[in-house]
Amino acid sequence: MQEEQCRRLSRELHDDLGQMLASVALELHGIRAASPEQGERLTRAAMLVDQLSARVHAAAWNLRPADLDHLGLRACVEDLAAMLCAQLDIPCDMDLEALSRSLAPEIALTLYRVAQEALTNIGKHAQPRRASVTAHICDGRLRLTIEDDGRGFDADATLGSHALGLAGMRERLALIGGELSIETARGRGTTLYADVPLFADMPSTD
Repeated sequence: MQEEQCRRLSRELHDDLGQMLASVALELHGIRAASPEQGERLTRAAMLVDQLSARVHAAAWNLRPADLDHLGLRACVEDLAAMLCAQLDIPCDMDLEALSRSLAPEIALTLYRVAQEALTNIGKHAQPRRASVTAHICDGRLRLTIEDDGRGFDADATLGSHALGLAGMRERLALIGGELSIETARGRGTTLYADVPLFADMPSTD
């Protein structure tokens, strides 16, 4: 149900709101050309609409379903990490061979969404000099580790969208018997661990 809601929101943001914003931007550019005396104010308004359009596009991209069936979890997570580090112009260490193995669809999707949220948080909040994304298997469990050397935060006092993102990751992992743990402190970077079972039965939803 959650993924279906994400798919619907992605379509609405991209197709409806995105097209409306594009139309508003065109109108503003047209008015600016016809009313030179208001050019400066209209230019600022057009810039704001362009920025909002970019944010809507990014939100729609983040909500869209992952192409896990065709690309595989490893390639999808590598793409997320590579895109983030290219945007931030920082190096990113990756060791994701463990994600190449066959995983239950619900586990693969959960790990992808956790990686997506964690990397988005790094881009929004961390201001890092480098990042790393690794995965390893031990004792029948797979651990995805996402680390940065950025600003860090006070995990006990986290508020707002960051806290909601962490809560969402915990909830997703709990549904498949997984766990989320975080090591962080202000000025000391952040390490996020997502542990999931490989062979245990999924928790009952009754």
